[in-house]
Amino acid sequence: MKKVLPTLLFLALAGQALAAPTATLSTPDNADAANLAQVLHIINDRSPDAQAAQSARRQADAQVQQARAAWFGKVDAYGVDQHFNDPRLTRPITQPPNVANYPFSSDQFGYGLDMQLPIDLSRQIAAEVDAAKSRAAGAGWSAEDVRLRALLQGAALYRNLQALVGQRTALAVQLESLEASERVAQIGLKVGDIARVNLLRVRAAAAEVQADIANVRGQEQKLRAQLAALMDVGAFAAPVSSPAAGPSAYPADPGGPAPVVLAAQNALAAGQAKLQAAQRAQYPQVAVNAGWNRNAIQWDQQPINTWQVNLSVRMNLWSGGAQRSAIDAAHAAVDEAKQRLSGAEANLRAAREGAVAQWNAQDESYRAAQSGLLSAEESARIEQDRFRNGLGSATDLIDAEATLARARASVASALAGWWQADDALRYAYGEPPLAYADAAATDSQPSARQSGATLP
Repeated sequence: MKKVLPTLLFLALAGQALAAPTATLSTPDNADAANLAQVLHIINDRSPDAQAAQSARRQADAQVQQARAAWFGKVDAYGVDQHFNDPRLTRPITQPPNVANYPFSSDQFGYGLDMQLPIDLSRQIAAEVDAAKSRAAGAGWSAEDVRLRALLQGAALYRNLQALVGQRTALAVQLESLEASERVAQIGLKVGDIARVNLLRVRAAAAEVQADIANVRGQEQKLRAQLAALMDVGAFAAPVSSPAAGPSAYPADPGGPAPVVLAAQNALAAGQAKLQAAQRAQYPQVAVNAGWNRNAIQWDQQPINTWQVNLSVRMNLWSGGAQRSAIDAAHAAVDEAKQRLSGAEANLRAAREGAVAQWNAQDESYRAAQSGLLSAEESARIEQDRFRNGLGSATDLIDAEATLARARASVASALAGWWQADDALRYAYGEPPLAYADAAATDSQPSARQSGATLP
């Protein structure tokens, strides 16, 4: 009877000690998607790389207008004030109508207009305009690719943060279970049913888990700093939770080329137009030149107005090989653009094939992680019952708890990796992450404050 009472007391206290609440690993999927959408919208609006790409696009658009302006010629205004020490000089601003016996004025002031209008019979200006238009279109697609890459990078950082949160939560649950087991070991030690070595092993395991939690928190802070830099905000302190489920459907291929390929195609078109412009520079160039001049001071103080219109045809016969070199350089630029286009298309095919394979692999990885979690939960439950009843060792319990924590972290990591694969596949298709696309479809306009970001 004396041995039975302590055992019953130990079992009762152990049952209460192990009845510790468990932590929740995730929150509803829609709350997580809304938070990620806010982050991506801020990246879209404030990312320095995306803003720089948009500025480059606007610069290319302005250069199109600059190239078109060559068709309309130019008008220059001028004024000339001349003073000579002799009235009979041979370089007046304008000659008087009758130069027989009249001296020129030693003080002259003239002003007027010079006008030039090219007649683009050679189509050189048209080729320059086509090149500028292709460059502008390529700059637009390049800006879109930079924007999509910024969104993909932001989503990847956020998903990595989710994986760490899932790992930290699993460690927290493991720590709670070990602390409950420590209380059981302390009770068993008092009644003499559990050896002191078991208590020490449980305490050591709990201390190791606490160190792991601290390490994960450090990694979280690093990712938050990187995400804040990408968002161009002071800090990112919003709560992040692990996703509750993976992608509901396989991303559909829109069938068109991605922005990176479209940018390479436009770069090739710009190079070909530039080659045409270099070749057409060898043709005769036709222009109309006109001028009007008013010489306000003459020997008789009467102003003189003169005007002229010239039709000129100019063709270069010798430039030291400059034109031939310009054509060779344009040929080389076209060859380079062709190779870059070929490389972009090959890289896109490889990226799509790899993203599809990764998406399917992460799908299978998540299902395997779920199966492993079920087995680990059952194994941990059995070891907890055995330890509570004084039949199991602390080593077996610690191993089971560690396996369960790894299984929970594996599920969170598999989900985050599955979403990363989904985002990468959508980028290969030329689309933003699903969270951004869904928010854009509902005209969501989040603010930095809503996302937990601190503006500078």
